[in-house]
Amino acid sequence: MKKGLVTAVSTALIIGAASTSFAAVNPFSDVPADHWAYDAVSQLQEDGVVNGYVDGTFRGNQLMTRYEMAQIVAKAMAKQKNNGFSGAKADKAMVDKLMVEFKDELTNLGVRLDDIEKRLDNVIWSGSVAYEYNSDKSDWRDGGRSTGQKMVLTLTPTMAINDRWTAHATMEYGMDVNAAHNSTAGDEVPYNGSYFSVKEIFAETDFSDNGNIMLGHVPIESEADGGMVISDAIAGAQVSYGDKWKGILRAGRFNFDPGKHSNDNGVLIGDPAANSPVSGYGSLEVLTSTDKYTFGAAFHMFRSSKLGEYMALANYTDNTMNIWSVGGSYNFTDKISLAAAYAKNTKGSGVDASMKRAYNIQLSYGEAVPETPGSFGVYAAYRYLTRAAAPSPAFDGVMATGDQNQKGWEFGVAYTPFTNVVGSLAYFKGKEFTATQETNGQKYFGKLEFMF
Repeated sequence: MKKGLVTAVSTALIIGAASTSFAAVNPFSDVPADHWAYDAVSQLQEDGVVNGYVDGTFRGNQLMTRYEMAQIVAKAMAKQKNNGFSGAKADKAMVDKLMVEFKDELTNLGVRLDDIEKRLDNVIWSGSVAYEYNSDKSDWRDGGRSTGQKMVLTLTPTMAINDRWTAHATMEYGMDVNAAHNSTAGDEVPYNGSYFSVKEIFAETDFSDNGNIMLGHVPIESEADGGMVISDAIAGAQVSYGDKWKGILRAGRFNFDPGKHSNDNGVLIGDPAANSPVSGYGSLEVLTSTDKYTFGAAFHMFRSSKLGEYMALANYTDNTMNIWSVGGSYNFTDKISLAAAYAKNTKGSGVDASMKRAYNIQLSYGEAVPETPGSFGVYAAYRYLTRAAAPSPAFDGVMATGDQNQKGWEFGVAYTPFTNVVGSLAYFKGKEFTATQETNGQKYFGKLEFMF
């Protein structure tokens, strides 16, 4: 490689060799004190960016290999990361160009790839393209079956703000395959036209090795109960701290999904926009885990004057939901696990107790890992979920056959045929119910997802 002393001097200038203190002793026998590059080369050696050769020479006129140059770039990166960068923007741009040129060599030398990518590109894109099929049958709708198909594009940019803060977003565009058109229809209406939705947009930072803060429209999941109570997003903040024992504190506002709630006759309640189905939300979780088990407990509070209307419970007159939950899992082997969770809403004195509790039991085997072709997972679960105790659960099967409460069995399988391609199937059979009646319901759900 035709890079000699001038390259080393350029690198010295890039990393801030313009310091006023230089090495008092000549570090290299072949670079005399009156040489035009003496100060820069001396500063390189003092900063630990170059070491010279074992015989005490610098050999400034000797050609360098790409790996020798990559070592200099790696040390320059480390110096900037540890001490900050005080040079001109043009100098930082020069380092970035060198990182592009020597990216392969830097990777082979063990420089962390994420450090390189973060420096080279402040925005990293990932996401997926998915096909979804949904077919449900509900006696609540006089035994009618509803079938839908959609294509979904999900984009998740990650944006490096500085050394401490990172911004994230999740954007989703869905197209109704049956309608076969691309025009957007405003809010998300699955299997009924197309939609565009920004589901998450937030910034986060780690304030310690085990502490994290998230601000914005933040994705949340009730970890203590495996997502049974809530798996959604809030406009607010989340703070988590801990390792073997972890605490999670959240506060913000939660949207109860306009247009998805009905009265006892299955009729949608009023105008979702007029109802403003938003509540105040706060929660506290305490969790612990090992390689064999997890256990946690949580408290969730929702506050709004229209909770009974949102949940289609005319007798729910309280303006708060106080939901307590506990849950855990145990790994029998590296593939077989059993998880269980229970939740209870202690408010709503005028509502039957059966409408204010939820529980879930699930036995799982294996997992479909996107990076591992041939991997797969299967599960069987019994779920009892009510809107007053599990307002926004993570599960695909239950809570999707209609607008009522759900209980029944769910079975599922997922398989990775190729790298970053995962197919999954789920089947639910059970009951939709209120405090006074029950009807049969079932659902088939399929998804083929291509990730990038």
